[in-house]
Parts: sequence; C-alpha cells; structure tokens
Amino acid sequence: MGNLAETKAKIHLISTIFLILISFGSLAKTFENLYVAEVLVPSESRSELLVGSRAGLAQVLIRVSGSRAIQENEVIVEALKNSDSYYYQYGYESSDELMFYKNDLTRALKLRLLYEPSVIAGLLRKADLPIWGSNRPEILVWLAYMNNRERYILDEASESELLSSLKQQAFQRGISLLFPILDLTDTSIISVPEVWGQFHEKVETASRRYSPEIILMGRLYNESDQLTEGNWSHNGFGTWQSGGSVNSVVEDLLKEMIDQLADDLASVYATGSNQGKITVTVEGLTEYRKYAEINKYFKNLSPVVSSSLKYMEQGLSRFDLRIEGQPNQFIEIVSLDGVLSFVKRSSEENEPLLVYKMKD
Repeated sequence: MGNLAETKAKIHLISTIFLILISFGSLAKTFENLYVAEVLVPSESRSELLVGSRAGLAQVLIRVSGSRAIQENEVIVEALKNSDSYYYQYGYESSDELMFYKNDLTRALKLRLLYEPSVIAGLLRKADLPIWGSNRPEILVWLAYMNNRERYILDEASESELLSSLKQQAFQRGISLLFPILDLTDTSIISVPEVWGQFHEKVETASRRYSPEIILMGRLYNESDQLTEGNWSHNGFGTWQSGGSVNSVVEDLLKEMIDQLADDLASVYATGSNQGKITVTVEGLTEYRKYAEINKYFKNLSPVVSSSLKYMEQGLSRFDLRIEGQPNQFIEIVSLDGVLSFVKRSSEENEPLLVYKMKD
C-alpha cells in the first residue's frame, strides 16, 4: 500500500466495514498483555513517568473494564491522581515515533508498565465497573483497500502502516485480530473483487480454515483529500448495527471502528460487580480427575467468584457457583472456550440452573 504515514494527509478514505459475528465452535483467544500498558514519553524523567503512569493506568482500566467512560467515575478519578502506586514494574523501549518535547522534535520512548490483575480487579469492583476477562473472541479481518487504482487484501505479511495502526488500536482495547495469510488455499477460494464486493458467503467459506469467532470484512478506498470519511456496520449477536459515519484522519477512523467493536463485545462479555448464585450441572464426567479439572476451570473464569462441587454420581456432577454479572454472560463466556456444550437453562429453588455436557 506504500507508506501510509506520508500519504495519509492527502487521503480521502471512504470505508464500508461489515462485521459478521459467526460462531465456528473454536477456542477463544487468550489476550496476552491484558495488564500491560504502553505509553509514548519523551524522556525517562520522573515527571514524564508520572504523566505516563496516569495514561497507562487509564489504558489498562479501559481495556479490562471494556468501558471508555471510566474517567467519569469518581473512584477512578481519585485512583488516577495516585497512578504511580498501582504499577509494580516499568521499563523503557526505543520506538520509531517522534514527538515534540521542549519545543524540539525528539524520538519518543515506549514506557511499559505492568499491573497486578488482582489490584486492577479490586479497583474496578470498588468503582462498580465491569470486568472483561482475558478470554476474548478472535476476529479475522478481510479488508480490501484501493491504492493508486489497484485493489489489495490486507494480509499478515503486509508492511503497510494500515496494518500496524489496526493492530495498535486493537491492542489498546484488548481485541485479538487475525489476518489471512493469502496463500494458494486462500486465493483459490476467494478473490480481491469478492472481498471488495462484500460477498458474505465467499468470505465465510474462506474463513473456515481460521476458525474465528468473528469475521471483520471491509473495503477502503482513497482520493485526494486531507480527511478520512468512513462508515461501517456489523450484525453482532444476530442484528445489524450501524457504526455511523466519521470524517477524520485514518488513525481516528480506525480507532473509532475498534472502539465501537470493543464496546459491543464488552456489553456481552464484561461482567458487572453485582453477584449472584447459579447451579451448573455437567454431564459426561466419568473420572474423578475430570471433576477436579472442571471445578478448576470454573474458578478460572473471569465472572466466577467461587465454585464448589455439590455432588457427583454416575457421570453427573453439580457445582454451586457465585458469579459476577448475569447468567447469560456466563453462558457466552463459557461458549468461547470449547470445553463444555450448552444443553439447556432452567431454574431450581428460584436460582438459575445451567446444564452442560463435556465436549468430545
């Protein structure tokens, strides 16, 4: 695509982004570095570390809560005033970015701050904000774009700044993006015009080898203007929703697209601080080792506060769970892992009863 950084000021980009949420029964992607912030700073001075720690704490809180509105919360506002007391480790890395510092253009440093998950979770609970765990849907991106009258599909090997910008925006919100490798298998199934033309069935067929939870399909094309014009939509969770229309520079358009996607996903997977009890029955457990493994599995799920085995007999086990959020959110989160198959939902003594069976 060439050097996007040099041409973005002259690019008029009209984008139509379609997000197709499709379950292929795959395992969720565990998002790494969920509790790591990356902030650009001009120096290693104490004052810049303090400024960077505020931005870093806000970055992690947005990523883990799934909410962009955290700084409207009084508890978070107070925490940000003491941001240097929340990270447990920090360090600096070189970067290729430039920034102004004391009226001079200087090469920025990348400040990396590490946070303890329990500390961040405790702060979000104190602020009565939701928590979005590290198991998150993986998104396969089929993005066709035009440059100098030629059309391309963005692939994992691309060296364009469009790819790096998308990945950076996704990292900020804790979104896992996957791009096609465009080998002979891909190109024998789907062509650039079919992605450009938004042929959903062709893209779904080409996507099966990647087993994503979400498919992002879009097209971008440029003219000679300083602003980027974009619009997108997705049929997340069964209904089409419009992402609206934006006139901005390329990075701001991509940021808004990723932000809206993250907001939509967080509305389903991020669990609130309100707690309740559910009973979960699992069919097909025939070994004691499996009972222990499933109990441990439940305890490691982000909405689960506690899990205890109530009884087990003849391949059937029942667990009492205390969870944060709603039972429907628990069901959606379990569906990401591919460990258990949902059978049905009912109630017992006014408490939700969920029935699962072991997957083969």
